[in-house]
Amino acid sequence: MNPALLFSLLKRLIGVGLLVLNYLSYGLMIKLAADPSLLAIERIIYPTLIWLIGWVFVIVGIYLAGPELVAKMKGFFVNLKNKIINKNDDK
Repeated sequence: MNPALLFSLLKRLIGVGLLVLNYLSYGLMIKLAADPSLLAIERIIYPTLIWLIGWVFVIVGIYLAGPELVAKMKGFFVNLKNKIINKNDDK
């Protein structure tokens, strides 16, 4: 296999992985914000730090995944959202 192609695929895979990690970080933020064993200031600071790291994941993930792959993912989610909205309008 061509090393340039392999590098490109690996780069895109890492980019998509970072985008997925960003979405998973929201669950961790909610868990930390609702954790009663943490102090009040910790329940604010930790989710905020995770939110900032999530934005780094998004920016680096988009850069690595490539704009055409991100556009395809966006189109997929827009179509999915439209299908869900149309189902709710039919009821």
